[in-house]
Amino acid sequence: MSEPRQTPMMAQYLDIKEQYKDAILFYRMGDFYEMFHEDAKKAAAILEIALTSRNKNEDAPVPMCGVPYRAADTYIARLIENGCKVAVCDQVEEASAAKGLVKREVVRVITPGMILNETLLDQTTNNFLIALSMIRDRAALACLDISTGTFTTCEILKKGAGIPNALIDEALKLDPREILLPEHMEKDPAFRSVRQALTGRQITYLSPSIFRESDARDRLIEKFNTITLNGFGIDQMPAAISAAGAVTAYVQDTQMQDTTHIFQICPYDLEQFLKLDERTCRNLELLANLQTRDKKGSLISILDKTATAMGSRKIKTWLRHPLVNREEIELRFEAIQMLMDAPHLHKTLITLLKSVYDLERLGSKVSMGQGNARDLLALKNSLLCLPELFSTLNRLDHPLLNGSRVQDLTPVLAQLGNLAGLVDTAIREDAPHVLNEGGLINDGYSPELDELVSVSRDGKSWIAKTQAEEKEKTGLSSLKIKYNKVFGYFIEVSKTQAPQVPDHYIRKQTLVNAERFITDEMKEVESKILSAQDKRNALEYDLFCSVRDQVVDNAVTILKMADFIATVDVLQGLARTASENGYTRPEINDQGRIAITHGRHPVVEKLIIGERYVPNSIDMDNEQNQILLITGPNMAGKSTVLRQVALTVIMAQMGAFVPAQNASLCLVDRIFTRVGALDNLSAGQSTFMVEMEETANIVNNATPRSLVILDEIGRGTSTYDGMSIAWAVARYLHDLAGKGVKTLFATHYHELIRLADTHPRIRNFHIAVKEFNDNIVFLRQLKKGGTNKSYGIQVARLAGVPHEIIEDAKQIMTAIEQTDPRQIPHEPHVRKPASGKRRKKNIADGQMELFTPKETELVEMLKQVDISGMTPLDGLNFLNDMKKKAGI
Repeated sequence: MSEPRQTPMMAQYLDIKEQYKDAILFYRMGDFYEMFHEDAKKAAAILEIALTSRNKNEDAPVPMCGVPYRAADTYIARLIENGCKVAVCDQVEEASAAKGLVKREVVRVITPGMILNETLLDQTTNNFLIALSMIRDRAALACLDISTGTFTTCEILKKGAGIPNALIDEALKLDPREILLPEHMEKDPAFRSVRQALTGRQITYLSPSIFRESDARDRLIEKFNTITLNGFGIDQMPAAISAAGAVTAYVQDTQMQDTTHIFQICPYDLEQFLKLDERTCRNLELLANLQTRDKKGSLISILDKTATAMGSRKIKTWLRHPLVNREEIELRFEAIQMLMDAPHLHKTLITLLKSVYDLERLGSKVSMGQGNARDLLALKNSLLCLPELFSTLNRLDHPLLNGSRVQDLTPVLAQLGNLAGLVDTAIREDAPHVLNEGGLINDGYSPELDELVSVSRDGKSWIAKTQAEEKEKTGLSSLKIKYNKVFGYFIEVSKTQAPQVPDHYIRKQTLVNAERFITDEMKEVESKILSAQDKRNALEYDLFCSVRDQVVDNAVTILKMADFIATVDVLQGLARTASENGYTRPEINDQGRIAITHGRHPVVEKLIIGERYVPNSIDMDNEQNQILLITGPNMAGKSTVLRQVALTVIMAQMGAFVPAQNASLCLVDRIFTRVGALDNLSAGQSTFMVEMEETANIVNNATPRSLVILDEIGRGTSTYDGMSIAWAVARYLHDLAGKGVKTLFATHYHELIRLADTHPRIRNFHIAVKEFNDNIVFLRQLKKGGTNKSYGIQVARLAGVPHEIIEDAKQIMTAIEQTDPRQIPHEPHVRKPASGKRRKKNIADGQMELFTPKETELVEMLKQVDISGMTPLDGLNFLNDMKKKAGI
């Protein structure tokens, strides 16, 4: 088969494509973006559009497909969601000015981590790009959201050849859309665990030279226009510089323009925050429901009462990174309390915040040259709200609410007020979103533009006026002014009156019944009329760009204001949540105590249907009540109690009020969870392996200042193995570092309650149930003391297991508990008691039991009952149940 014929256009396309081999090239041709060859085949399949071909009649037609220029964002979004990169290749000169082929260049590369267009973004979630790097004994992470300008980094000491787990946990917790790694990590066995941890995420491997510390340092210094990096606090952080430099290089290579909105890089220390690894965030459903993977049913769905997109993003940051600094936490508590104590001001504040658009993304988008007139109008309307917003905030004397902790905002407000005034004066309220078709600039802003608008708008009236004047001056009754594409505007006179035309008329065409003329004055006016619209459009665009440039000059100020407003919004949202849900301000103690009175699960209490939520109290310390061993049947509510304690601690340390009557909490350094496990089949891990990995992580990394949440260790293996492991783990945590660690340990192995007899800081608790007629009712109440019954068969009945199976299971259990296991009945559904013959045999063997089975059951009921916790009505009900059991 012959090679396809190479046209100049295809030669240009192939030259550009050669530079962007890993991206789908959107090649602008008129009103379409076209794709060719393998790009076309791949894109057509993903976008579900027709795959055609160029030069169809030749031996080797070129596969092609295309999408409309104006609808490109929708198609790009689908490609990005499917893991593609898109290189946008635009015409960079007007076709009329081109000599031969129109010049085209790639103007930006869109990747999952490099998205600016709001239609491709979730407004409530940051779109993070991260880079991981190692330099000598250090490892670091750099994180950028180009849509907001947020740029942060952290660095830690490392041991061994791989990237430390703490850094991987941080990376996963940030939930990045794209990750940059050095090329050597792609196949190096030493980084296999890193690649496995990042499975399912977009990874881009870059040349190791991009991560070279010296080059990265120079790149950052040039980017921020500084002499050193001391001002950002990272000058002595080599791995952080490497990672941040790689991010900066990637931005330069993909965006191909200045990024003034990225004006600083902020280092942070992982030790400044309560450590929550990605598993803990997932297990506790902080940001997403475990089953549905969406927001509903997560903690953030309860806490996020923010009024702005900026606030919605920031509260997620606070939730991922709770504080360990008591003063910072108390400062947030005070702000929330102040808002709750001033409900009228709070309500006004919410109304004002709802009028503020997404200043972070607006400022960033405009800075990147992608903002249109409507973006400037949204920015203007937001800035015009600021005076009233700050007037309200100034009535709340708190540094987090009035900005006094940041800087003197008076000159800032004046600066932004002037900017809003400029936009208001220049930009029309009904401006279109396109920038090259006019209609952008207000009348009166530019005299030159006003003249062009007048000429363009008044062209028809000038024609009518001129025609009347010429008729009157010449006395030619047949004179008319007309227009066609060949001659433009011209004067037409009948054949009979043609000899009477003035001398300055220039004959242009002779017809059968008429003559056509032009005049120098008419051609001059015609030139103005015909070119006025083009000139107007061009001038409007220039004027718009000059206004936008002044917005860019203020981008840093806008972004700082946006960050402050986001903080205010989070605080008011937390105050609103506390008011609406009856939350209380927790006390922070230094005694290592977690004491929660009538605590509630913030999510479950909202979702529960058909029953009243039962609050529970917890009191833990490092002296006597360090490990609470909680037994009780499945479905009784053990997991809810465990999770609500962990969530209460997280909420308190992020600075929020908590769902409890009272709470006194110590600060913990890390929360570990082993709360249920889903098979990780993609990584070849069973449920038991996941359990053991999570357990290993806990016992290897917990400290005496941690909080451990363990739910049902050992379910994934045999009963004896599982119970042994659970027993050993409980003992290990009791003795950890000679001090132990605060642990909530729920288990279905009721044998573990004996640990409290030999370990002084273990206390037994159980979730109470009510038994009657071989059925149980979950009371959801946490009570002191253990239980030695699992109620498995009763729970199976509640779950809807058929009656025949339930009865068969009861007989099998009785056989296991009271006879040799080899005598378990082989036939199902055998429910008859032992025959008289069998009983006689037992008597003859000297094995007669003191009680009949029914009497034994009554004795067991008496053993289990907690009389001290009964009300008189409970006592009567229990006595009635016993009479029924006894057949009385």
